[in-house]
Amino acid sequence: MIFFKNISITTLLVILPLTVFGQNYGSFRNDDFPVHLIDSSIISKRDLDEQINMLSKECEWKNRVGKKIDVFWLKTNQGNLFGHVYEYFMDCDNLRLIYWQVDPSGKGEILDFMIEPLEEESTFVINKRQQLKNKKKYKEYLK
Repeated sequence: MIFFKNISITTLLVILPLTVFGQNYGSFRNDDFPVHLIDSSIISKRDLDEQINMLSKECEWKNRVGKKIDVFWLKTNQGNLFGHVYEYFMDCDNLRLIYWQVDPSGKGEILDFMIEPLEEESTFVINKRQQLKNKKKYKEYLK
């Protein structure tokens, strides 16, 4: 019985760190929005040219306030994808960024990407209590 407890704890210790990367690694820590990580075909397909331009040229990415608020699993014909949902208050706009990746850690290739207004409800946010607009400490940014 002790042997199985050790395996479970070890497994947890290996899996848990995988969920904390996302926008806290590599190019996402830079001062500018890492537009180079999003394939141009995704930008065209989602008609995000204007919003990407805003994020990469007009917003102060380094001064964003926010965090990852949710992760969800999506089963598709192409395989399983993980959606990573981030909400940010920025000098240019308040946004929700949604990335789809095969890698649950948030470090893999971005297969799809969406931008939503942070103030609106999202079908991609499973735990609504995690939304920044519902947190007392972020209320000042909504004014």
